[in-house]
Amino acid sequence: MTPSDKAKAGVELLREAVAELLAAHPDGLRHIDIVRLLDIPSDYRGKQKNYLSWSVVGLLINAKKIKRTGNLYYLSDSQTVGAE
Repeated sequence: MTPSDKAKAGVELLREAVAELLAAHPDGLRHIDIVRLLDIPSDYRGKQKNYLSWSVVGLLINAKKIKRTGNLYYLSDSQTVGAE
């Protein structure tokens, strides 16, 4: 498996983890809740944090797998976990 293949597989696992987490929390979760529940906080001490989780959330929003209302994220109504 190439480094690129590993990265793609890792991103897909993170996407699935976020979707499964949101499916288990139908009332929605804040971004920081997703970070903490998945135990993927940034170790960066600067002002900008959690780029990895923001990137995964952005991918899921763009793919219409999840939605955002205010500061809460939800699994999209038409989505089931693992559906492409």
